[in-house]
Amino acid sequence: MKSAALLGFGAAILDDMALISEELASMTLAHQSGAVDMVQMQSLLDLLPEPPLARPGGSTANTLRAFAGLGGKAGMLTLLGDDPQGEYFRQQMQAAGVDCRNCKMRPGAMTGRCLSLVTPDGERSMYTLQGVAAQMQAADFSAGDFCGYSHLFVEGYALYTPAALLHVLELAKQAGLCIAFDAGSPELVTANRGLLNELLGEFVSVAFFNEPEGLALAGVSEREAALENLARLCEIAVLKLGGEGAWIAADGAAIVVPAVKTQLVDTTGAGDFWAGAFLYAQLEGRSLEEAGALAARLAAAVVAQVGCKMPAKW
Repeated sequence: MKSAALLGFGAAILDDMALISEELASMTLAHQSGAVDMVQMQSLLDLLPEPPLARPGGSTANTLRAFAGLGGKAGMLTLLGDDPQGEYFRQQMQAAGVDCRNCKMRPGAMTGRCLSLVTPDGERSMYTLQGVAAQMQAADFSAGDFCGYSHLFVEGYALYTPAALLHVLELAKQAGLCIAFDAGSPELVTANRGLLNELLGEFVSVAFFNEPEGLALAGVSEREAALENLARLCEIAVLKLGGEGAWIAADGAAIVVPAVKTQLVDTTGAGDFWAGAFLYAQLEGRSLEEAGALAARLAAAVVAQVGCKMPAKW
């Protein structure tokens, strides 16, 4: 029997995090998010009073660090640029307990980065420069990449490279891996609604969507209908509701998992750590209620600190 182990597929991104004032937010595009080019990224960096704090980031990397931090066996499948940022990403992920043997270096390429601007209310705006992640192709990945793993986690941002995403999903299915998917953003869901419905129905067993993403996928305005739509497509459907907790549907029934009250400092990565903890508990054989409770506790600890990292105490 294959031992429980989680492989994550997604972009290798360095998170540059900066706490900013409301005054500075008004001078930037704060309270918005999206992709930027190198010129736009530099103009945002130039506005900051001091250099941002760099950490390995991206939805998949965050989820894997949470999973490994809880004691799970995890590995990452991605491309890195052969630059200092790529090497830093690899070293930091390995230090967090994530196997990086499937992190492939591409000569001459640049590792991506995401600038996260956090305002005093704890909310963040993220500007992403995809770098080498935008160049991922089917030929970069092979069946051997999936050896030794029982589960695959895929981030929604992989939809930016649909051919590579479909190839990875097909290889994972052929290898017998259980596949989990996190939507990424409402904009991605809206732009890829047709493709997403096909991929979820054919490949995905566990789906993580927040409320706006779930509503966008179903084309509805009610939470109940959004969860019902997800549950039709996947064995386990999770609709995350932020401070209100999460709804989880499986086997024709739904449960409510309350959020854990905490001081909100920085929401960066909260949903990713929620997913990582949920998957860890699931692979440990715990119930949906237990998995959701563990996820809520870890997510609460993450938002009570600055930066997306495994909390020292929680």
